[in-house]
Amino acid sequence: MDNTFHHIPVLLEPVLDVLSPRHGERYLDVTLGGAGHACAIASRLAPGGTVIGVDRDPLAMRVATDRLVTLGRTWEEQHGQSAFDVRTFLTSFIALDEVLRDHDIEDREQGGGFDCVLADLGLSSPQIDDTNRGFSFQTDAPLDMRMSQQGATAAEFLQTLSPDDLADILYENGDIRQSRPLARKICERVQAGELSTTGQLARVCCEVLGNPRHGQPHPATRAFQAIRIALNQEFEAIDTFLNIIPKWMKPGGRLAVISFHSGEDRRVKTAFKKWQNPCTCPPGLPVCVCHKQPLGKALLKKPVEATPDELKSNSRARSAKLRAFLFD
Repeated sequence: MDNTFHHIPVLLEPVLDVLSPRHGERYLDVTLGGAGHACAIASRLAPGGTVIGVDRDPLAMRVATDRLVTLGRTWEEQHGQSAFDVRTFLTSFIALDEVLRDHDIEDREQGGGFDCVLADLGLSSPQIDDTNRGFSFQTDAPLDMRMSQQGATAAEFLQTLSPDDLADILYENGDIRQSRPLARKICERVQAGELSTTGQLARVCCEVLGNPRHGQPHPATRAFQAIRIALNQEFEAIDTFLNIIPKWMKPGGRLAVISFHSGEDRRVKTAFKKWQNPCTCPPGLPVCVCHKQPLGKALLKKPVEATPDELKSNSRARSAKLRAFLFD
């Protein structure tokens, strides 16, 4: 088993609680990562369960597939029967609907669908820790940030942006108030050929936003986040996923989503509200005339966050929020 992709699954026990996986059920993980969540859930699906995993990161996919196959083989050796089927697909979940249909996987209307679905949004620890991936400014490295390791790098992406376009990205994806002066400074360095590494970008951020302060997030944190989200089309992928996933949920199916950014959580919260209360009639009407039916109900009154004990062992869970929905 490959241990080079080490990632601690965030909010694991709450995820298991809301998804409540059972023997023989079908599970879909649209952000498979290192299969931390998937292995814990798969062990509860045996015997007779099905695990389908999606991830855009080639390294994560190789490691996750190996771990799931090894887990299934070990379970079969111990119990003398088949554990669970495993199928994995190397793609972004923005293409989830197309990928599932291309592989003859049936949706709810066709009598198929999934009992449990998990989307663990954001980056995994191995992506952050691998300096060659360019997600972190802890060491100076090529400014890459590609989750799929394909297409334009972040450095190349910045070359295509005007100061106004970049300012919008910094403000909308990073909540950076000084987005316009920062965008102008970044674009100046790009045009001068002086912005191709993580260290160079971090230094520009400090010039505009101020120097790092003890106990406070580094000034470059939100800028790196904003550019990464735009480069990888993360919000577009989330919107697409939330639009199509109801078609893939079995009656009684449970969906869990872990977000790490206000823009992610806002999208999930809005979708859940729409699914639970889809009526579009004007407020004054005595009866509903749109006849839109609820898809189910939220399983949690408010999002679950990491406990102090979890934060001691995994500080990267600090911003994680779990929401869950039960489909009728």
